[in-house]
Amino acid sequence: MAKIPPFINAQLLQAALEEGLNFPRRTEGVQVQEFTAQCATSAGDNFLSDVFRVWVQFSRVGSTRNEDVSLIVKCMPDGGPRGSLIEQLDVFRKEIYMFRRVVPELSRLAGGEMFAARLFYATETPIRMLIFQDLKSLGYVMADRSTGGGLDINHCTVIMKKIAKFHAASMTMLYQADAGKMEELQSRFRYGHVNPSLKVEENVVLGILIAGLDTLIDCAEKYWTEMEPEVLQKLKTMRPRYADRVLECLYRKYTDGFRVLNHADLWSNNILFRYDSNKVPLDAVFVDYQLSFISSPGIDLNYSLMNCPTFEVREFQKDALLEVYYRQLVDSLKKLNYSSIPTVKDVQKEYKRMEYFGLVSAISILPIVTMDCVPDDLDVSFDALADERKAEQLRLFQYNGARYRKAITVVLERFHREGLLD
Repeated sequence: MAKIPPFINAQLLQAALEEGLNFPRRTEGVQVQEFTAQCATSAGDNFLSDVFRVWVQFSRVGSTRNEDVSLIVKCMPDGGPRGSLIEQLDVFRKEIYMFRRVVPELSRLAGGEMFAARLFYATETPIRMLIFQDLKSLGYVMADRSTGGGLDINHCTVIMKKIAKFHAASMTMLYQADAGKMEELQSRFRYGHVNPSLKVEENVVLGILIAGLDTLIDCAEKYWTEMEPEVLQKLKTMRPRYADRVLECLYRKYTDGFRVLNHADLWSNNILFRYDSNKVPLDAVFVDYQLSFISSPGIDLNYSLMNCPTFEVREFQKDALLEVYYRQLVDSLKKLNYSSIPTVKDVQKEYKRMEYFGLVSAISILPIVTMDCVPDDLDVSFDALADERKAEQLRLFQYNGARYRKAITVVLERFHREGLLD
């Protein structure tokens, strides 16, 4: 667990409050009276950043009344494996742009819908940092995934509705954008998980995805009995072209269908929920807008429907959840007076168009989601992936977990029947 860095101090917090309390108007003369800081995430919850929760008591110039606020400080390291990946994907600048320029516009279009926390402050001194309002203070918390079993149908229904509202607002934003703004949006959001301008051998994310497929093949061959030999052989045959197929799926050009701004990293750790008194989820808010890009809505749909649900919901409720998404998308677009509303077949087509990304998610993200309770001696940080021994130890633990083996066996058999492994 990360230690509280010395740069989280009164001077930093004063700067954040003066800029963020009434952004875009500055609030001069804020005095920090006291603060306490603690780590805000557990091991494995956040891979690119170190995240801290900071309670601040402060006063304003000319006032004798003390106020308090809870903030989230997200620190992105400059060096090491995380630093190089942050640079490759431009996640720091992209996230600032999302929170300052895009998310407020989407919220306005959606009638004040809350899609994310409010950004108070961003700086690159002494390291890259983003400081947000603490969504926990607004009643939003992470769902309990201590059992590793995934989210039930109620949670997934809330997620689908929120994705649909987000997509509908983004479609309207893109439609209303003039030529200059559209050029800027397309430039800033032309890629997400993988930077296609990099050579394959230099691409950190592609290397991680390939290592995931290698581990899956190795574990299935050495330790498993449940995978069909024909499915295993398909994975081996797919291996030499895997990187090319990932890039082709994510960035191939198409002229039909419809496009949205995808969040692109919607798994359970990046979604917070607000509950009623009976612990029934009422609303969801997304965090970590650092991989967002413009593409088919099938990106968010495949990724979330693969990585968020329980086994039963994933296998037996997918079509129902796509229907939930579609109904909310239509409702939101009608309220926005959007003219070319997609049909249910259009949504199904976009889901199928990006289904290979669902396969990629099942191979590389689902092992993290379904991971059993982590032993104390196992390093689950992103930096561990740069250490060959630690990385292999972590992947073997993730891929040999009972929940993952059950899930991936059924998923791969389904993809095999659909011809996705060919």
